Formats: sequence, structure tokens, C-alpha cells
Amino acid sequence: MKQEQDKRRTSLQKENHFLSGVSDSLSFVTKWNQLEDYVDNMLSDTQQNAIDILIRISQQLKNHQEFHYTNFHGEREGFKKICDDDLRKRVQFASEKISLNFVLGQQQHIYRQDISCEFVARSYARRMLDLHNPKIYPPKSLSFYTLYQFMFEDFILGISNQDGLRHFEEMSH
Repeated sequence: MKQEQDKRRTSLQKENHFLSGVSDSLSFVTKWNQLEDYVDNMLSDTQQNAIDILIRISQQLKNHQEFHYTNFHGEREGFKKICDDDLRKRVQFASEKISLNFVLGQQQHIYRQDISCEFVARSYARRMLDLHNPKIYPPKSLSFYTLYQFMFEDFILGISNQDGLRHFEEMSH
């Protein structure tokens, strides 16, 4: 896992100089690495409720608007390729983590048993790609925070069984 994280960091560091619009004192790469570490730590604690883990991760993600591609501006020809490559890596990372969470939720009997882990991961990946498509979700008309909140809530509702739905409702109030 450490070697995989180091590869992602090196790749993102090479791409970081092309990205603009990230105005915080921490670089984009540092923030993304911190977020990946947070997700890995959350998912390593299998004693936590899988829905609670997703809620905590979603709270972290929706506070990181700088990861949305509409905030990046580049005039170099290679910029689009870098963004596409980076998004592909993030979708792959998220799909792997969603798969782990889904298996945990099934083991805890709070996620549906009638759908496959692969289906859930692909569905989530599609949502991520759509979320970063300005033609589908124009950044001027919808806030990043609202999009992430809606996406996670809708996703949790779709994969949860009755016990999971009850738990989610309790957590939401």
C-alpha cells in the first residue's frame, strides 16, 4: 500500500506544476495525499459502521472544492491530458475504496446483498466522472458542496438495505 501511495504522489507531483487555481498554502498534491491517507485510515478501521465511514469521508470531500476540475485553468495543450489522467487515477482510487466499503457494509448486513461489488464500484465511478463534467453539472449553477452532499446521500441510499437505511436516517437527524 505504501509503494502504491508513493507512486501516486510522484505522478501527481509531476503534474502539479500544470495545475492552477489552487490558491491555498498547501499544494494540490499535498492536500490530495492527505485526503487519500484519511480515506485509507477510515477504511482500515473495520469496527466502524460502513455508512458512518462514507459519511465522514463525504464530509472531508465536500470541503475540498479545489479538487473539482472547473477550478483548473490551463492553456498548455497537455493540460487536458493531465486532467484526464489525474481524474482517471482518482476514479480508480475511489472505486477501489468504495469496493472495500461495500464489502464491509455487506458483512455488517447494512448494504444490499443483491448487487455486486463491481456494479457498485462502476456506478460510483460513473457518478464521479459525471460530477466533474461541466456540461452535466455547470459549476456556475450548482455548488460543489451541494453536488457532493447529494451524490453521497443518493449513493448511500441506493446501496443500503432496510437496516442501513434506518441507520442512515438516524445519522442524518
